[in-house]
Amino acid sequence: MRKLVSLLAVVALGVGFLAWAGTNRTVGGGANGNQSGSSRPELEYLKAVNSAAPPQDPQLLFLLMGAYANANQQAEGAEFLTARLNEFGPRLTDAQKSLYLSAIGLLRAQHASTISLLHRIGYVKDTIAMLDQAKRLSGGQIYVVNWISGVVRSQIPNFFHQRRAAQDDLTWCAANIAKAPDIGWLREVDFRLASLALTDGDQVKAQDYLRQSGYKSFDKPVVLTTPFSEDPLSGHAFASRRIAEIVPGRVYALSGFEFTEYYFVVSDNRRELIGIDAGTRTDSAKTAYEALRAYAPNLPELTTIFVTHSHWDHIGGQTYFRGLNPKPRFYARSNYQEEIAGEINGPESIAKHFFGERFNLEDVRNFRPDATVDRPTELKVGGTRIDLFPVHGGETRDAMFIHLPDLACSLSAISSCLTSVRRSL
Repeated sequence: MRKLVSLLAVVALGVGFLAWAGTNRTVGGGANGNQSGSSRPELEYLKAVNSAAPPQDPQLLFLLMGAYANANQQAEGAEFLTARLNEFGPRLTDAQKSLYLSAIGLLRAQHASTISLLHRIGYVKDTIAMLDQAKRLSGGQIYVVNWISGVVRSQIPNFFHQRRAAQDDLTWCAANIAKAPDIGWLREVDFRLASLALTDGDQVKAQDYLRQSGYKSFDKPVVLTTPFSEDPLSGHAFASRRIAEIVPGRVYALSGFEFTEYYFVVSDNRRELIGIDAGTRTDSAKTAYEALRAYAPNLPELTTIFVTHSHWDHIGGQTYFRGLNPKPRFYARSNYQEEIAGEINGPESIAKHFFGERFNLEDVRNFRPDATVDRPTELKVGGTRIDLFPVHGGETRDAMFIHLPDLACSLSAISSCLTSVRRSL
């Protein structure tokens, strides 16, 4: 059930993730820790979405859980999700119920430090019972359920005898990473296994797990489940590698192969492949394109590439594509050189931190489109109508909005320097 949750943001679960037996304190406090819902529009939005009906995409449930945690409103979150579980219960599958119970259990765990010592033991036992019920309903095969169970139990005092269950849950998660929403969820698994080994006095195993987690010490302020990655050679990637069909069989989106994304469109006559942007480096462009070919081996030849804007992470891989046979035809804005000039004058060392040691500025400097666009232009490639609109604003002055009306799909350069694809609903 890999698609159950794919959180692409940090789930900041707070300092002192589970302060079961410590002095009463709030989690993730500070100046912004107690903001009201009215000052957190993202929380209000997610509450409204989750109130309408059980979300078809469980990501919405766990995004709401994370929003409550980040707002330091764990008690309110647990109460809200409990109400939704009771309201929607007759309509939920056992798997869906297990996700609600897990989210509620995690929020309750974070809130435990605020419960009076007189009532805390019963509170903890009730939370453990929720986690047990979630595992039974899930059949023990839903990664997020086991992950929450293992992470929570690993921090419960030995008085409650949850150590063996925590070890089993975390070991299962480590062995079944293919079922995880993303490999980033393994970070906390390794970290918690390291903590358990440290408690056992096994320094060697503890340090080995800690190294695998990517953390440098046992003192960390947040829990990360992000898919972000860093590599000295290939730089930063915002997501794990993934190929998605935005329009089945027609529009493909490639994420996680490097700093930016790639998009490819199959023409109406199925005889030509159209690319959107050329990536950052020749090696990453090659890897992404070959992955697409392996994913969809019957795709036609790449004949055309449209550049949404001429920043280095959108044209740096152009040398690879120009080496293909046939050689694709590049389209860009007529003022593309202005953007390139600004980039070349910037410090290349900064670019290498983002794009890796393999980044070659000459591949940016040498970019020359085969055709330029300086006004709204309509053309056809393989029978596919493509409308090109020069636009200004945001991060670049040479942006080009690409609209495919027959596919109800548009692509553009946006201010975050990530290409977006949206299909009309």
